[in-house]
Parts: sequence; structure tokens; C-alpha cells
Amino acid sequence: MVSENGSVRSVERVTALLELLSVRKAPLRLVEIAQALEIPKSTAHGLLQTLVAKNFVVRDSDHYRLSMRLFSLAATALELVDLRELARPAMQELSSRTGSTCNLAVLDGHEVLYIEKVEDPSSLVRLITHVGARVPAHPTSLGKALVGALPEAERERWINEHTFEKMTENTVDSPEAFRAQLLEQAGRGYAVDQRELHEAISGWAAPVQDHTGKTVAALSLSHLGMDLKGDASREIGEQVCQAAKMVSEALQTPDH
Repeated sequence: MVSENGSVRSVERVTALLELLSVRKAPLRLVEIAQALEIPKSTAHGLLQTLVAKNFVVRDSDHYRLSMRLFSLAATALELVDLRELARPAMQELSSRTGSTCNLAVLDGHEVLYIEKVEDPSSLVRLITHVGARVPAHPTSLGKALVGALPEAERERWINEHTFEKMTENTVDSPEAFRAQLLEQAGRGYAVDQRELHEAISGWAAPVQDHTGKTVAALSLSHLGMDLKGDASREIGEQVCQAAKMVSEALQTPDH
């Protein structure tokens, strides 16, 4: 049920329950939770059962407490904030030099999640991308860079499970064609999207790696207009690689 302010009552109850468990020093019994939240025991029981099943809450006998999964999610969120701050200078430099939009994204399942964006004031790319946006991974240079960086077994599983929906007439639409693109990008060091997500926009992307060498994100440059090929495309790809390298080096400093 949605309340007058647009919030969902069940979600409000879940967040209230999690906040309750976070401020109490000891695990709570079902009746204590129901009383504190002023909800029926049956409702509290349903919420707890769902949270236990999703590993957000742990049941010890007849008591409930938060699981470590929430701490893991919080740690990941803090890492992304740190990554965004470290990446911004290189992104600003690249965007200013090229007059195009620079994006930073991570792979979330079969989608690309945009976590940072720096754009030229005159750029029209802002109309289709924004921080928090999700798009299918296969038609984007960001997605290609991120999937291409996965371990081989994980990459093959991802490709076999992915739905290659056609977004424009240029979109890669089969596992075989996608594998061919990944092979090409492995040879040149960066991924390319020639108007596959949007008919007017091309993109170049390179992976960002942490101190262990693991790819944690990808950085891209989006260009509005006709395809850039040959030397022009290679020049942009190399600039994107250099910017991604700068971010990787920032992540690999002793403080990070």
C-alpha cells in the first residue's frame, strides 16, 4: 500500500525493523520487535522471515539480529564513494580536453550502473545518461570493458545467460558477435560502442583496476555525432585508456 507521501508501507516497516535491530545492543524476540514497531506479531513475523531468507537478518533460537550482509553492503557503498572521488580529476581532465561526456560505471548483474559523470556544458549526451541510471551491458562500451575483464569461466556464464536485445540497428545481438567484439578489444586495450545503445552516440571505455589487479569499474567517453574511425577512434581510445590508468594508479596508492 502506498501512503499519501508516496512511500510504500511495507518498505517503511522493513527499514524501521532494520533500524530497530541496529540500535539495540542485544538480539530481540519477535514480541519485542512487534511491540517496538507497533505492528501485529504476524506482520513482524512475515517481515523477519523475508529478511532471514535474504540473509539480512539472522535468527538465533527465538531471537533476531542483523547479519553481516548489511555491513558488506555498507562497505561496498563507501568504496564506490571513494572511487568516485578518486576518479573525478581524471574524468574532468578527459572531458575538458575532448569536449565530451565522461562516465564511470560498474557491472551490476547484466546491467551497467552509472556511478559518476562529468560532462561538457554543451554536450547533449546528458539527455540519456545520469548517475544511478542502468542500461543493458552489451550495447555499451562500458559493459563490454567490464564483461571483458571477467575471469573466463564467469565471462562465458555471463554471455550464455545474457539476453542480447537489439537497441539500434548497430547493436550486437548474438553471443558469437559479442565474443568477437571482446576479442577485438582485448587486442587494442579498450572497448568501442559505435551507436549500439543510441543511434547518435558512440563510446570508448577502458577498465579501472584496484591494487589487486581486479577490475572494479570502467571509464568511458561518449561522443555525439557520426562514427569516428581509424586514427581518430584510436586517439580517443588511447586517451580513455590513459584516464582509466590514472584512476587505477590512484586506487593503487598505499592509502587505498
